[in-house]
Amino acid sequence: MTGDKKGFAEHIEKSAMNLQKAKREKSHFWHWASLIGMGGWLFVIPVVAGAYFGRYLDRSHASGISWTMTFIILGIAAGIFNLWQYLIRKGDQ
Repeated sequence: MTGDKKGFAEHIEKSAMNLQKAKREKSHFWHWASLIGMGGWLFVIPVVAGAYFGRYLDRSHASGISWTMTFIILGIAAGIFNLWQYLIRKGDQ
């Protein structure tokens, strides 16, 4: 009977280790997936918003300046800044 208890305990320990390993691998995947997903949104939203706002200014105010290109470039700069700040904060956790 002692052998059965020892075998059962080893089986439980092995199962627990397998569960912990699966949990670590799963969380690792979701960690990177969330970084990529949020990073994409943090970069894309300012660029698209800048493009729309610049297009609105180009249509409503006729001037020699291309507001669309100006605000796309500003959106890229804001997106890079957002992404940088997000990665710094995410690295601290």
